Amino acid sequence: MGIFEKGNYQPIPSEFRTLGIISLQELSRFQEKFEIYDTDTTINSIRDAIVANYLGYDLLNFDKHGFDAKKSKNGVYLEIKQCSITSGRLGGTWNDTNIEKAKAFSDKRLFTAVAVWKGASDLQFIVYGQHNGVGKYLLDKVINRKKGSRSTQSIGIEKLIKEYKFDIVCPPDKTKDFVCNILVNYQRNLAEYIELSSIKTIQNF
Repeated sequence: MGIFEKGNYQPIPSEFRTLGIISLQELSRFQEKFEIYDTDTTINSIRDAIVANYLGYDLLNFDKHGFDAKKSKNGVYLEIKQCSITSGRLGGTWNDTNIEKAKAFSDKRLFTAVAVWKGASDLQFIVYGQHNGVGKYLLDKVINRKKGSRSTQSIGIEKLIKEYKFDIVCPPDKTKDFVCNILVNYQRNLAEYIELSSIKTIQNF
């Protein structure tokens, strides 16, 4: 069977194992302190907290249900999507979306952020905004999906930037030039939609 021909098997470096154990022990201590024991949830919660803080949201949702963050002063909500810079396509993925949740993304109280990371902790940039077209797009995909298929939708950052006019946000340890170069290298025609002066910093929030 061809599946047995796939993979890249190499000897396990001792440093990989020993440093990995140290990293996991540190993560375990963090999980114990905040009583978050699912590892994927832990990492996502840390990332959500970073992004929410940069964008001015002071409340983080520690429950599985609901949106990721909220502003206490005005009741504005934030849904955060995470993706890796090494992905072939940069964007957000909506899993198990139903009609109610899809419609929520047309509500002016709900904003969306797509955070692009290099590795576990190096935030490259954020695409952030609100547009009722997001909700309409998701609703259309939910209603017209194939019967019996899982309700999963994806929206690329290029659509969010070009069609829905989302902001590009530069993290505090990056420059606007750095972020602009990443985006143009990712998709050349984004250069028509990006100006250095229009890239926001966390001071704007």
